[in-house]
Amino acid sequence: MDLFIDKLAQKFTQSDVIKGNHEAEAKEIEELKAQIETYEKLLQDMKLVNLKNMESAEKLNGLVEDVIRNSEKDNEDSQADLADKELIKELFDKQSDTIHKENIKVYRNVQATMTDSLGEQTKSILEAQQQASKKGGLGFLKVMSVLILLAVLADIALKVLTMYGLI
Repeated sequence: MDLFIDKLAQKFTQSDVIKGNHEAEAKEIEELKAQIETYEKLLQDMKLVNLKNMESAEKLNGLVEDVIRNSEKDNEDSQADLADKELIKELFDKQSDTIHKENIKVYRNVQATMTDSLGEQTKSILEAQQQASKKGGLGFLKVMSVLILLAVLADIALKVLTMYGLI
């Protein structure tokens, strides 16, 4: 009878451990999902800012072209017209430089985010591998999930970088 009770107690403790592991894994998965959602929102915000910058640049280009066309029609021989064209060209160059600097900032923000994320993901992969060697099959699923997450993040980063014309 004691042997039966001991075996029953071992099964309950093993099932409790397994249940606790499942709960911990579920919690970690939820945290990773929340982190992914945060990154996706940040990327969407960066895309919106970049689109607004591109729209502003297009509007400014159109305005500059209109002003140049109008000034060429009105005063082709005027010295003042040449000064206006130079001023407009300088303003356009400054605006172009500003847009370029903003694009670089966005690129660096994405790069920093990806670097931070990859560091965290590397730690979690190492931890998952250590746990996988202890647990068996469940660790493999966890490692694969993290690897898939890294691949998705890398894909998003590449799309963002190509959208900004940095690659």
